[in-house]
Amino acid sequence: MLRILTLWAIFFASAVSVEQTHAADENTSNSPDTPTSYYVSDDIGVVLRSGPTNRYRVIGKISAGTPITILQSDTANESSEVRVASGDTGWIQTDYITDEPTVRAKYQLLLQENSQLKQQVEELAQDVADKDNIIQLNNNLQQQVSELENERDVLQQQASLQKDRFHKDVFYAGALVLLFGMFISWILLRFSQKKRQRSGWR
Repeated sequence: MLRILTLWAIFFASAVSVEQTHAADENTSNSPDTPTSYYVSDDIGVVLRSGPTNRYRVIGKISAGTPITILQSDTANESSEVRVASGDTGWIQTDYITDEPTVRAKYQLLLQENSQLKQQVEELAQDVADKDNIIQLNNNLQQQVSELENERDVLQQQASLQKDRFHKDVFYAGALVLLFGMFISWILLRFSQKKRQRSGWR
């Protein structure tokens, strides 16, 4: 008789537990049409469960400030099914959900912004370095052009000096030829005169 009463008590307790679980599942609302991003507001983190009550097993943990998306809510058990960025889903207490970023979330956003700003600074520094290289290259080219122009001027001066020297050499050569011709003419003239004089004495 005692064994029958014990079995009956166990059966009754199981039936009540199944009925409560079924009622909790019926109180779960449908997922919203447009999932909204929220954050975990607990100071440390919250436990992620496989169902809307504490009777369900723990499947993970969400740190404070983690961005989440609410999939559906269970108003009776004050729980919400959420999804994190990695794609994992589970249930947490609705009291731990806020639509305002926590200090940790803001800190993570600041870190991301800082990283982006560092990248922009590096890109700007690279642009400045490239511009400096272009300016240096331009200065080098201008210096080479100036050196070539100076070399051209020197060559022009040398060519002009050589031209003047050539003209002088031609002038001197012509003068020497003229003087030599005059000297030859004078000699021939003297020779002719002496020859005439000798012919006259005979």
